[in-house]
Amino acid sequence: MSKSILQQDMEHCFLCGQPAGWNDPLDKHHVFGGALRKKSEKDGLWVRIHHYRCHESGPKSVHQCAAVREKLQAEAQRAWMEERGASVEDFRAEYYKSYI
Repeated sequence: MSKSILQQDMEHCFLCGQPAGWNDPLDKHHVFGGALRKKSEKDGLWVRIHHYRCHESGPKSVHQCAAVREKLQAEAQRAWMEERGASVEDFRAEYYKSYI
C-alpha cells in the first residue's frame, strides 16, 4: 500500500475532518478510480473518508456530488504535479485529462 500524498492524518476524514465513528468508519477512496485505480494507489492519490456521509451516500459525498469529486480531483492533480515538479501536460499524459 502506498502512502497518500494528499493526507497525513489517517484517523480523520479528509473531507469533513471528523474522526471515524463506530457507525461511519473511514474508507480508502482512490481519487481516480476505474481504469486509473491502480495508478492512483501507486501515486498516492487516495484519501480516507467516512463511508456513508462522505464517500457513498451523503448529499456531499464524492460518489453523489460532482462538485466535491471535481474539487478533490483538482487537489490531487495539484499535489501530483507539485510532488514531481510536473506540468499539466505531464499529468494529462498519465491521467488522460486535466482537472484544473
